[in-house]
Amino acid sequence: MTAKSVTTIEEKENVDNNIAESNASPETEAAKDFVKSVETKPEENKESSVEAAKLAALRAKSQAKQQESKMASKIVAKKERSLSFGVIGTGQGGSRLSESFYSLGYPAVAINTASMDLKHIQIPDSNKLLLEYGLGGASKDLEIGKAAAETHRDAIKEIISDKLGESQVFVLCTSLGGGSGAGSVETLVDILNEVGKPIIVIAALPMSNEDPVTKNNSLETLSKIAKMAQTNRVANLVVVDNAKIESIYSDVSQMNFFDVANKAIVAPIDAFNTLSSLPSASKALDPMELTKILLDSPGCTVYGEMTVTNYQEDTALASAVIDNLDGNLLSQGFDLKQSKYCGVIFAASKQVWDKLPASSINYAMSMVNDRVNCLGVFKGLYTVDTEEDSVKVYSIFSGLGLPMTRVQSLQKETEGLMASVKEKAENKAANMTLDLGKEKTVSDADRIKQKIQSKSSTFGKFVGSTVVDRRK
Repeated sequence: MTAKSVTTIEEKENVDNNIAESNASPETEAAKDFVKSVETKPEENKESSVEAAKLAALRAKSQAKQQESKMASKIVAKKERSLSFGVIGTGQGGSRLSESFYSLGYPAVAINTASMDLKHIQIPDSNKLLLEYGLGGASKDLEIGKAAAETHRDAIKEIISDKLGESQVFVLCTSLGGGSGAGSVETLVDILNEVGKPIIVIAALPMSNEDPVTKNNSLETLSKIAKMAQTNRVANLVVVDNAKIESIYSDVSQMNFFDVANKAIVAPIDAFNTLSSLPSASKALDPMELTKILLDSPGCTVYGEMTVTNYQEDTALASAVIDNLDGNLLSQGFDLKQSKYCGVIFAASKQVWDKLPASSINYAMSMVNDRVNCLGVFKGLYTVDTEEDSVKVYSIFSGLGLPMTRVQSLQKETEGLMASVKEKAENKAANMTLDLGKEKTVSDADRIKQKIQSKSSTFGKFVGSTVVDRRK
């Protein structure tokens, strides 16, 4: 749970009093006097007096409305955060993540080649950019996604400058398996690097039931972004795994899965960014420490959160950390001992902190240190406004290598699926061979393959003829 800015009872009472005073402002009293005076004036002066009274009443109403608006802005105070993120979502999966960031108050844009996918993204239309290319969409073709982004480089630069110009750090969100999102990543990183601000990439691995093309795209794109991180073109690569999230939220329906998954991806990093900007009566994980975790550890990052309800035993938090350190993270296959930096935040209500044994945090942090043994471990303890009888534990590990266990699993899955597809194609090719009673035979499968390779297939010609080049 993230910390929320709330107004104290005393402040609310002051707001109510101010609004009440504004309703009884001099302008309002003046309007009443005008109305009363009309009744005592001669008949010939009543018309002009009534108009004056109307004007005074309108002015009073306007003044009261302005005062009320000022009071409302005090009640809903701006949420403070350590780092100002500007979020770019590319492709369908990335756009959904940008929507989740936007719902928390972050400036965000969404970019896609398919207009129908952009329609359901709940951000202002002015923050959406349609890359018109071909018929719309990329059909999981990385080259189409890349070509569309290259065609619209100027439009991409413009929307980033216009909507995200005040940001300190860019957060580029994408699904690794799609054509539009994954295909456009290289071009987007180039454009963002021209601006000169640090780039964090949040990249989502596919669900377990995805097709071989999606899984193969994921491996290819992950390899490219990893090289960008190695060469400092990307400051940090956050890898989240939809297959892992799927196992964590196994009881969620298919229709609701991506909403739940996107919130699970965005909530922990927002919690770190929000809580680290707040004071702590005990120990704060400050903004510079968060910046070090996110921007001073090239490589991969993984994070997650856990909820501990049985917290009153002095070893309860430590036991939860042991049991869930891997289980609550949003990706699997990492070697946490490779971590350069680690951050852990404990957040609970004052009532829970009053019942929490003083030694609990020390035991829990000892378990974290034993597990990661990294250069810097940063801790934060925060009292938050919540009625939950539990402790929220947020953890983040940066400077990691690729999640090789998961990568190797994807490679095996992809190889197996591709082999199956190849076998089916060969069987079909054999059945498509027509014996003409002569020395040579005609294979439709071979002809189709040759057409695709020479880019002269019917599909290729049709797509090529509908490309919209807007660079001129």
